[in-house]
Amino acid sequence: MNEHIHILLLHQAGTAANRLVAFLTSESYRTSIAHDGVSGLNLLRASPPDLVILDADLPRIDGITLCGAIRKQSRTPIILLTSQDDEIQQIIGLDRGADLCLAPTVSEGELRARLRSLLRRANVHTKAQRPALTIGELRVDVQTRRAWLAGSELQLTPREFDLLAYLMHHRGIAVARDQLLKDVWGGRVGANSQTLDVHIRWLRQKVEPNPEQPVYIRTVRMIGYRFEGP
Repeated sequence: MNEHIHILLLHQAGTAANRLVAFLTSESYRTSIAHDGVSGLNLLRASPPDLVILDADLPRIDGITLCGAIRKQSRTPIILLTSQDDEIQQIIGLDRGADLCLAPTVSEGELRARLRSLLRRANVHTKAQRPALTIGELRVDVQTRRAWLAGSELQLTPREFDLLAYLMHHRGIAVARDQLLKDVWGGRVGANSQTLDVHIRWLRQKVEPNPEQPVYIRTVRMIGYRFEGP
């Protein structure tokens, strides 16, 4: 059941907000709601949620700005509700830290599936990867989201950190590409095998002594990648 999962809905007052509250309640989520950005930010700080659903057209502090503010202080999954015809708004929202952009008229079936996917992904990072991990000269602290190589701190993007921590946690296991895209990217539309390969290349450039001959992140032909110690 979902009673222990806290979802914060930040949405301007109206029929759409009422519809979402009714849906979340029917799914047994513990739901909090604020109808403007200032109240929403205060509520988020007072009672941190497990997931945020955010209206891009929120009054007082707009949803795009609020999304960036939330992401600076939290890795809480964010669903941004924005017009599917406004590609620029979607791009800015994703750049500011939204995990997913959905239409305000999203069906209950799709929203149900998206919520489960994002919460499942968050569960991977908060439960399965809670301890600090050290392999060879590489160390990651999942609580502070910091990583070091031979004592020097690495400058990783949020996605690079998630990918590195996930692979380290599954050390010695050949993880399929589809599984990585599902667990690290949350099944986000647009993320594909090429996306994964690019991020692996960037990560190798930062953690491998010789990126052309990796000792940590090994390619497993026809499957995906495996993390090993040197």
